[in-house]
Amino acid sequence: MKEVLALIEEKKHEFAQLQLFKFMQDKSIDPKQRLAFAPCVAPFAMGFADLNKYALRKEPATNKIEEIINLHTYEDDNHWEWFLEDLKTLGIDREMPFSDALRFMWSDETSKTRQVCTRLAALCIAHTDPVLKLVVIEAIEATGNVALFWTSEVAQELGKTSKQRYRYFGRSHYVVETGHATGTEDIEAFIKSIELTQEEREKAFELVEQVFEVFTDAVREMMVYLEKYRFEPSLALA
Repeated sequence: MKEVLALIEEKKHEFAQLQLFKFMQDKSIDPKQRLAFAPCVAPFAMGFADLNKYALRKEPATNKIEEIINLHTYEDDNHWEWFLEDLKTLGIDREMPFSDALRFMWSDETSKTRQVCTRLAALCIAHTDPVLKLVVIEAIEATGNVALFWTSEVAQELGKTSKQRYRYFGRSHYVVETGHATGTEDIEAFIKSIELTQEEREKAFELVEQVFEVFTDAVREMMVYLEKYRFEPSLALA
């Protein structure tokens, strides 16, 4: 598994160079503007619970790896509540017809992000081996570790003036997204110790590439949204 984890680290470094993360580092821009892509996260944030419950979790677990996966999914499947809370705190939550909300959720603005959970679920359905599911989780967690580090930095900066707490985009979410599966002691050492067959290793490499591709597509889409509605993000929801 060490070779797979090394690839994840390499892809994580590449992922961190995406324009959205550089945009969030620009302190000349109002921090609220730097989080103005938040509405685009909705399809992922709301769909992630189902990904954990129905694609990653398998009960009853029949081996240690499935137990680790299940524990991790229980930690990860309720973060949508934090997301909804942050929409209100950021002032993005507002009255609008339900049909308009659905129109935005299924618009071209969010097409790539809307596919994230579906594409990840497809990978899990196609690769039921728990070791390969764990590889998918490790890759997902690596992307989350990057994204939440930068959103938490911006949220912390914004919080100094707004005096508000941001649970999804802020520090409390980042600290539980360690970059690895959670819920088990010595998890990193255990994952590194897993021995893969040559076939499993090759499939794992493919899965890592695919997971990062899924999230890269979504992050680039969010940057397009920011560039289009940089000064008037509310227009996208009109």
